[in-house]
Amino acid sequence: MLDLIENIDAEISMFINGLHCGMLDSLMFYVTHLYCSCVIYAIVILAFVAVKKQQCWKDVLLLALATVAVVVMIATIIKPSVGRLRPCNTAELQNVIHLVKGYCEESFSFMSSHAATGFTVATFVHASLRNRYVSIMIFLWAFVYSYSRIYLGVHFFGDVLCGAFFGILCGKITWNLYIMVFKKKTVSKTMQYYSQDIE
Repeated sequence: MLDLIENIDAEISMFINGLHCGMLDSLMFYVTHLYCSCVIYAIVILAFVAVKKQQCWKDVLLLALATVAVVVMIATIIKPSVGRLRPCNTAELQNVIHLVKGYCEESFSFMSSHAATGFTVATFVHASLRNRYVSIMIFLWAFVYSYSRIYLGVHFFGDVLCGAFFGILCGKITWNLYIMVFKKKTVSKTMQYYSQDIE
């Protein structure tokens, strides 16, 4: 059963990897790298500043900590425990995989930290800012960011899918932590203010 799932996963991954052209190669190669992520994260911070102004530091701090925690958890616990090779390092796929500029990575494949961090950020931003257009844009970025990993042959479809679900879960947990830590304090201060007013 596991072999069947892995074979289907590989076939879907190679299908996506095979949908390549010169323009998409350049776009996906750019999207997947850190400098593109830095631009997106800078835009997210500016969005928090614009909407929440002086209170934005809470969102930015908690989201930054959550993103780092997700990366560390995947890199130090999940990937070494599963030990799945990346498509670009899998011997059986060497004759069919399309690599862009020879790009590959040596670390293990499952699960995708790009997908996990992308959807952690998107889920938290959606919950915090409650803006339809911002939500559409940030989830679209998370999707393309994740898709680029399959397209470039550095992740299997299953790695990215599981990473995305894990990211959504982490984003929701982070938002619930935000409510517990910051929202309750705000409510508590408001109640103290009104109780003093009544006295």
